[in-house]
Amino acid sequence: MLLWDYESDGWDSLISGMTEELRRDLSLTCIEGTTESFHPSLEASFRAHTVNFIRAALRDFRDNLGDSASSIAVRDEEVFFDDLHALIDEDPAPGLAALVMAFSDYADCLRNRPLGNEDVLGILSSCYEAILNEERIPRVTPETERENENCRRALEAQRDMVINFSRRQ
Repeated sequence: MLLWDYESDGWDSLISGMTEELRRDLSLTCIEGTTESFHPSLEASFRAHTVNFIRAALRDFRDNLGDSASSIAVRDEEVFFDDLHALIDEDPAPGLAALVMAFSDYADCLRNRPLGNEDVLGILSSCYEAILNEERIPRVTPETERENENCRRALEAQRDMVINFSRRQ
């Protein structure tokens, strides 16, 4: 088990009390925070095409956050998902596959179903895994994760986000 699995125990009860709009905002805020947590930067960690795609998708998601019928703005959904998943083949950077999973799960809920508790936890887990993978820890254990400053920072940020969003009710 990852350190995230231990640290996130109990978050489900906090997330379950949130409206869907708050769950969307929490998930998107976590994805945004994750993109700012790559070392030394998102731009240094990924190819320019990947960075441009990520930034454009985040803008689209943020611009349409309050729209209950929101979809992927400006982009055809099928093209969006094809382009999103193609990033993994085009950019071998560690952490990208997990980040793509977070984006995919978030976008899929926009078009197909309400964003539920398990969806939010899956997105947060993928965000943490993106940071964990990018850190390239040779032997991943909860102890080595605790020793890694960026992993600790990512978990603390997620915990604070969940707590703060749960207080917005």
